[in-house]
Amino acid sequence: MNRIYGMDTFFYNSLGNYPFNTRCEMLSELGYDAVYLTLWDEDKQAWRDLERLPHVKAEYGLEVAAVYAVLDLALPKDHPHVARIFSMLAQLQGCSRVELALTMGDSGMKPSDPEGDALALERLSELLAIVERNGIQISLYHHVYFWLERWEDALRLVKQLNHPLLGITFSSFHWFAVDGSNLNGALSACAPYLHAVNLCGSRKQDKGLPASIECIDAGELDIFAVMGVLRGLGYEGFVGFQGYGMGGDPYSRLERNRDVYRSMLDRLERHPSWALFS
Repeated sequence: MNRIYGMDTFFYNSLGNYPFNTRCEMLSELGYDAVYLTLWDEDKQAWRDLERLPHVKAEYGLEVAAVYAVLDLALPKDHPHVARIFSMLAQLQGCSRVELALTMGDSGMKPSDPEGDALALERLSELLAIVERNGIQISLYHHVYFWLERWEDALRLVKQLNHPLLGITFSSFHWFAVDGSNLNGALSACAPYLHAVNLCGSRKQDKGLPASIECIDAGELDIFAVMGVLRGLGYEGFVGFQGYGMGGDPYSRLERNRDVYRSMLDRLERHPSWALFS
């Protein structure tokens, strides 16, 4: 069975956010395998929580699935935003993987524009030189509206660099929000480089983001089918649940996702052909 984690996006709502220790306690009580930490640009507490990661296993029995950060490729290397990410990668303890989303800031470059590849490859090569010393994996994270918007963008960079510590996180939401096409082809192409997959229910919408983020049994996106493709590919890595913007009670939403996920796994074991579409 794949190890599961709840992204910390579940723990932010209109009233504020739950502190790191409470998130860990909830996830541990619910039987999750790992916690996840997003390094929001302006959230100083999130960056301070990096110091707590080496103690998570002993205190809560959890792994740290990943740390997430956004790198603006249009900024110079000595910019504080960029320098902070370089420093984090060099000093990170208690976590063996960083998910990295890539933007182009105010450059005017459109999402997925291959003209940005040279700069991305240069910056990633510099980061990989750092993690070669501590074994930290870098997982490229495709994100709607960002320069690295599509899974194809991540795959293009990973193939060009061909580095054992560089891979991909596949997000069902960001795939679905961009176009939601060719699921089998997308996951099959990414499979050799997959470090993690995160899932949520989604439906297309006209306002706000192109699609919604919901529990995995809600929306029009069939997560059972996604899990069937992953099973067919023999994927055994981490599976996370996305909760960005959902708000409300995170415990009940994480509990629901856990139960539905286990039910879907059981159904796949008993009826693997049910996930095959004609």
